[in-house]
Amino acid sequence: MSNGTEKFVQITLNESGLPVANPDPVEVKKDNQKVRWCANFEFQITMPGYSDLTYNSGGTDCRYKCTSGTFGEVKKYKYSITANGQTNDPEVDVKP
Repeated sequence: MSNGTEKFVQITLNESGLPVANPDPVEVKKDNQKVRWCANFEFQITMPGYSDLTYNSGGTDCRYKCTSGTFGEVKKYKYSITANGQTNDPEVDVKP
């Protein structure tokens, strides 16, 4: 699920409890699209060099959410998802 200004990333836990992002990488358009991560459990997103992240919980579409701002530079951002005591490192791929 995504719309013109927001890309949706579902976070699940694999069989060993590692948080997994789908899709990975998530592609967004520079200065135009945000990312919204969604999970049914608490998680933390860490993105070196990028701090425009807002967390929410509750709602009907997913229990825990994190939404980014837009991205002003065309590049790949490596980020970390930490949940269940484990960390995984997917990417946000910013396109022109």
